[in-house]
Amino acid sequence: MANATLELAFSMVGLVFWSFQLAPQVWKNWKLKSTEGLSTPMMIIWALSGIFLGNYNIGANLAVPLWIQPQIFAVIAYICALQTMYYQRKWSKARSLFVLFVICVISGAIEYGLVTAFRVAQDRQVDWVHWFFGVIPVVLIVVGFLPQYWDIFVDKRVHGVSHVFLAMDFLAFRDTFDTLDAVNYVAVAVLDLGIFSLYYIFEWYHKRKGRKASDVDVEKGTDSTVVDPETEVHHSGSSNDV
Repeated sequence: MANATLELAFSMVGLVFWSFQLAPQVWKNWKLKSTEGLSTPMMIIWALSGIFLGNYNIGANLAVPLWIQPQIFAVIAYICALQTMYYQRKWSKARSLFVLFVICVISGAIEYGLVTAFRVAQDRQVDWVHWFFGVIPVVLIVVGFLPQYWDIFVDKRVHGVSHVFLAMDFLAFRDTFDTLDAVNYVAVAVLDLGIFSLYYIFEWYHKRKGRKASDVDVEKGTDSTVVDPETEVHHSGSSNDV
């Protein structure tokens, strides 16, 4: 009974913090009327991971808030992805909302089918299905980061991505510890922290590069106000990066 109560309490905390972690990104996109620097593939893959994580949490009969978390996360990820289409490819608002509605309905139907298959397999005591459905969302959530990390290292800066403190419900207080949910939540926290850290690393990199360029100009007796173009571009948008 105590374990069930703790599970419910921690999953409620996770519902608030983990589910809405992308909400600041939606706000930032809307406020700036731009999604430059935000990876569309990352958001789509994350939304798909929400479908499979929802299937796993429901099929494994975890706490009800853990059923809701992936649904909210997937919808917000879809919104972010469609914002990139709206702002970058100039989709109309009506088209964007229609596509959002359609993909949410399709995603719900897919998840319903997956949950049904999961429960049928469990009734037939197919042991491997628990791990199979649990591993898929973990893989997708990690793979989803790759396009964003690629863009970061190509541009040598973190631009257009809003990150808030990620509180993860990685401890599922049950009679049996749910390792897959823990791995999923911890992986997201670590990779988010990686992007957050890279922002400051590349900030330091560009500032150091700018100082070196200024020192060279002084030594050569040239105007020290000349700024490296790459550094100038970086600083012109740095105030909106996080």
